[in-house]
Amino acid sequence: MTNPYGYINGRVRMLRADLLPARVIDDAAGAGNYAEYLRVVSETPLREDMGDATAQDAGLAELDTALSRNYLRSIQHLRSIAVGQPAREVEALLLRYDVLNAKTLVRGVLAGRGSEDILTALVPAGTIPWPVLQAAATATDVASLAQTLAVAGGKIGGVLRSAVGAGANSLLDLEVALDQGYYRTVLAGVRGVNVRRYFTREIDVRNVLIALQLRGSAPSSRYFIPGGRDVTEADFLRVAGGDNTLGDPSLQAILEAPDLASAELVARRQLDEASRNVAMSDALGAGIVLDYLRRKEQEIAKLRLIGRGKFYNLPAEDLRRELSDA
Repeated sequence: MTNPYGYINGRVRMLRADLLPARVIDDAAGAGNYAEYLRVVSETPLREDMGDATAQDAGLAELDTALSRNYLRSIQHLRSIAVGQPAREVEALLLRYDVLNAKTLVRGVLAGRGSEDILTALVPAGTIPWPVLQAAATATDVASLAQTLAVAGGKIGGVLRSAVGAGANSLLDLEVALDQGYYRTVLAGVRGVNVRRYFTREIDVRNVLIALQLRGSAPSSRYFIPGGRDVTEADFLRVAGGDNTLGDPSLQAILEAPDLASAELVARRQLDEASRNVAMSDALGAGIVLDYLRRKEQEIAKLRLIGRGKFYNLPAEDLRRELSDA
């Protein structure tokens, strides 16, 4: 029987060949100024999207548009080559960007940020149409934001509206509700054993980070995300209450980080490694697609960060430190 991922994984391997190697990222970071940075990027496969960004008097807005266009084109290409069960699993994987964008919108609205400011932080991927995200960014409160996303924003929009309807109003309440709905949907949508194992690890990591965030307040199981493998609800409440021990060495390393920002960095690196491992062990499943999405996301994030560093003449040492955290 023909494996349904044989074709799509072959095409995704070709897409991975277009990802920028580390030496190109290093060249961009080592550019002497913003113009040289633009030249380096324009000599890569991103060149066809860089047009307006390299025009005279162009600034960061044009660069953001160029990088977003490249990102969106990559995602659209991926969706165009997936059919059948792989297509359904790709859509489930793309929900990651829906939940990231929903969180960005919630944070922006709660902080009273302007729509243009919010839009620059959104990821142009996922299943929510860009015009819907643009409309959502103009919301003046979380209730109207949830309504806008729910009308045309698919499953994650519905999750947010349900959370708001149930009385969630703090940032943590809303973010955890989004995570709970997201992981519930993803685990129902992906079938491959290795990819499911990756997501159960991601849920464990997320639960540890939330537990750390809850320290100093009354621990509550309503913030626990079901579906993980190694962190039970009892573990979650114990860590949230101040206990600093977990049986899994990787999760223990997150607990032992000196602060929450460092813990998030340790967690991100662990998940990057887990994603690469899934790609190697899941050659006949969705693991290669999962890994490609993470790598493309990191590529665009690093180029955006370097672009800002060069535009504002950030010292090289500061830029290297920022990149190590990206």
